Amino acid sequence: MKNREIIMRRLEKGDGEIEKLRFMLNRGGTREQVEEVLITLRESIDDAKSFIQQEPLGPGEINTFN
Repeated sequence: MKNREIIMRRLEKGDGEIEKLRFMLNRGGTREQVEEVLITLRESIDDAKSFIQQEPLGPGEINTFN
């Protein structure tokens, strides 16, 4: 997998955003703060998906994302 490091960084960023949401729930974050974190989280997921779609397929593998 040629984009392994990039994908892992995007997933780690997403994990950090989930922790921000958990913190906001415990500390009473505003709706705007939560929506901002959700947008960032969605962007991280979309970035990871796009890098995965660029990966070459292995033998017997079907890319269902295209």
